[in-house]
Amino acid sequence: MPPRLSLRASAAPRRLLGQVSGSERQAVCFFCSLTDSSSPRPQQQQQTPATRRARRRRGGRLAASSQQQQRVYQSTTSTASSTSSTTREPDARKELEDALVQLQKHAASFVNLSRLQLAINGLRQEPGSEAIRVAILGLTNGTVSGQSAKQVLKLLLADPLKDEEEWEREVDRHDLTQPMIIRVGAKDHQTPGTISLAKGSLLHEVNVSSATMNGHNLELLLMETNPYVASADDSVEGLEDAILVPTVDIPISGTGRYTPVTTPVHKALLVTNGLMGAASVASLPLSESADVIAAAVDIPEYKPDSQTALPFTPIDVGTASVGLGLIRKSLNDAMEYEHMWFQSNLPKLKDWVKADVTTDAAGITKAPVRRLIASLLQNTTIAIAEEEARAVSTTLTTATSPKSTHLNSNLAAWAEGAHSELQEQLDLAFSSRRWRKLGWWKLFWRVDDVHMLTTDIINQRFLPTAEKKAIYLAGQIQEANAPNSISVVYDAPVLQTPDVQPAVPTTWPTNIPAARSYLQNETIPALQALAQKLVLQTLSTSGLTTSLGALAYFGTLTTGIYEAGAVAALGIVWSMRRMQKQWETARSFWEGEVREEGRKAVRGVETSVEKVLKQSEDVDATPVAENEELIRARDLVEKATEALDRLK
Repeated sequence: MPPRLSLRASAAPRRLLGQVSGSERQAVCFFCSLTDSSSPRPQQQQQTPATRRARRRRGGRLAASSQQQQRVYQSTTSTASSTSSTTREPDARKELEDALVQLQKHAASFVNLSRLQLAINGLRQEPGSEAIRVAILGLTNGTVSGQSAKQVLKLLLADPLKDEEEWEREVDRHDLTQPMIIRVGAKDHQTPGTISLAKGSLLHEVNVSSATMNGHNLELLLMETNPYVASADDSVEGLEDAILVPTVDIPISGTGRYTPVTTPVHKALLVTNGLMGAASVASLPLSESADVIAAAVDIPEYKPDSQTALPFTPIDVGTASVGLGLIRKSLNDAMEYEHMWFQSNLPKLKDWVKADVTTDAAGITKAPVRRLIASLLQNTTIAIAEEEARAVSTTLTTATSPKSTHLNSNLAAWAEGAHSELQEQLDLAFSSRRWRKLGWWKLFWRVDDVHMLTTDIINQRFLPTAEKKAIYLAGQIQEANAPNSISVVYDAPVLQTPDVQPAVPTTWPTNIPAARSYLQNETIPALQALAQKLVLQTLSTSGLTTSLGALAYFGTLTTGIYEAGAVAALGIVWSMRRMQKQWETARSFWEGEVREEGRKAVRGVETSVEKVLKQSEDVDATPVAENEELIRARDLVEKATEALDRLK
């Protein structure tokens, strides 16, 4: 038998090692090694030819049997090796569960414990068979929203081929001030369509059998909610925690008091009605959580355009209820029921509830469980980052010395004064009589004064006071850092032309003189050249058209003085108009460039000084050890994220 052969074959090498060693080893075949070497050998008998032929045949059979045993042994060893390697593979589901349990123990302040416990419970169930909890929440808008939520629940689970069932009447009678849990799928000892209230349960529980939703391990939570009050902040994370972790008040027997208990869910459907309900739902940021949070508004007879993008699903509960009543009275109204069912838009809600609650293959984790864990880890990462930011801010606040605070205040005052000076002085410069001397029609006799006048504007109006105060501020910083022996080096300005460098020392910010040098050495010569070019073009064009008019007057008999003058005037007017347009455009561009270079220079000085002050604060500040709780929490989140990526 193969198992016995395999067992004996696996034991044979060990027996060989025990029997043969050192110089006494002899060549022994594999099958012969299976015999007991300690047993006495029979006396050698005289071999006849028939005996020899029989021994040869028996030896051949023994050799073949030995080869077969070797093949069985190798196959068994290979199978055992592959089995052991498979069992050694890490279990991603177990690793993820352990990481979440550690988060629950050591990082409780950074994670929503209710959602975390729901995720852990899901991982402890069989993959692909996890229980999915869906909340149907009626927004607190009087009693109408609660009734709409009840009707939506009944329409999603009701069997149109049966009369009204007991669980439907139970839902109608239920008071939504207390939540109700509906477990979809009949128990083994129940017949479909019956209900069962859990004895001793603090919540009202009902088991319901639904022809279209059985077998999905689905649990529904029906209650009222107000996410605006429950949400601690206006962020998407705060809204998810408020809607996906609704709080219910459990009465304490005999005392008349209530205990708040959280009931986390995987998905939530908000139900409201009317225009006011639509407005309240539209204000919620639900677009980023469409897979886990949806909204439905009961608006009778509203038929939106198919291309209309709405943040909610419009439904007509009354139409769906009428259709259900028709088919329950007579199957002849099946077509009318189907028409009214799709007209009510309830199938969209049913598809959303059933989406991703089943898996295509066995052993694959359901998508809502994955999304819950991913959202949980993302929110935990955000909470850790916020705590780290608060810790750093606290450290910097306590470590900042009065000296640094004083210098930062001086820098802020300098920046404000520099921006004000830039705006006021340049407004005066570009509205002054000297700048008006460079009007386009004055260029004919002032074209050589462009360089002189613009240079005077730059020297007198381009941040002269801010430059002096920047030098003074640099001296204060140097004096403050002298006891610490910190070398104060400011960033060199980035010039638009590498060959233009300001002839100033580098122990103070040189952005302003560098910008002034750039304007004087690059932009003003270009403006001067353009003025000369425009004057030359205008005179040339005017002279050419005047000569053409004179030539036409004296060269032809049909051209009079008026026609010739018109030709000359047309050329003069066209050339002057072109000169005016190009020169005024150039002047406006130069004004804007001067203002922009001034803003960049002020910002450059501010950034350079901030960098020096930050360097001083880093030297003065005492290094603070990183919080061990944050480190552990961050490591656990990374471990859980890596295991989630490998989870099937």
